[in-house]
Amino acid sequence: MKRIGDDAPFTGVILPHETLLVNFDPRRGPCCTTENFAIEILGTPKSAWNVSATKVFARDFVAHHPNSQYDTVKKAFSTHLRSLKRAYKQAGLDEAALKARQKEDRRKERKRSVCIHDMIFERLDIARAVSDLRSHVSMLARIGPDGMSSDETANENDVPQYRILGRNWCSLEVTAWLRIFDAIYRHNRYGPAGTGSRGNNARMRFESMSMGHPQRAVRRLPRNAYRAEWYSGLDQYDREELDRCEDEVYAFTHVPNIQL
Repeated sequence: MKRIGDDAPFTGVILPHETLLVNFDPRRGPCCTTENFAIEILGTPKSAWNVSATKVFARDFVAHHPNSQYDTVKKAFSTHLRSLKRAYKQAGLDEAALKARQKEDRRKERKRSVCIHDMIFERLDIARAVSDLRSHVSMLARIGPDGMSSDETANENDVPQYRILGRNWCSLEVTAWLRIFDAIYRHNRYGPAGTGSRGNNARMRFESMSMGHPQRAVRRLPRNAYRAEWYSGLDQYDREELDRCEDEVYAFTHVPNIQL
């Protein structure tokens, strides 16, 4: 947990009622990655989250220490979880500070989730509405909200704009393909003259080279949906979890008259 002493604060923990924990479904993949590793500090070692986190830890440990046994590492980490839980309770964290952190984490996660879900619905709506995009509806559904980029606020002259934070696992081919849906959505909604329609204004989003916090990759997508350099850095266990469709290569392209 990256603690350098008994008095150091706890990091890499997830608490009850946090959105990531509430929404976690082990059938969709691991609870976390080695980059954003976290344990359910108040849960048991056999909770769904901690079972998944234990596997993530053990796979990474074995990848760096090939002579280690996967099952042995899992057992040792489960024991370590119990001691971490005891230490956490003994730390006597301030209840008010704990509740404040939980409230802020929930607020940020709700805001991010709403934006991402709005984005996937906008893309699906425009794909269904435009005949030249309709063939991509099923692939958009497969990618789902977990494959959508997130935003970071960046005000310009007091006008809120949003820097696009890419997914570290998503190929540039997919990113460019998704941007076409956004451009056509804005064009259909506002028109070439910029006249708006009813409803909320579309977000002013602009490209960046930045990546969001590492997120779980969407499983079982075509092999060209993933960044080659990202995939090459996965160990055997992570590749098995991802279950990339090796024989499927999707045409993440649009017909010539729709390219912008």
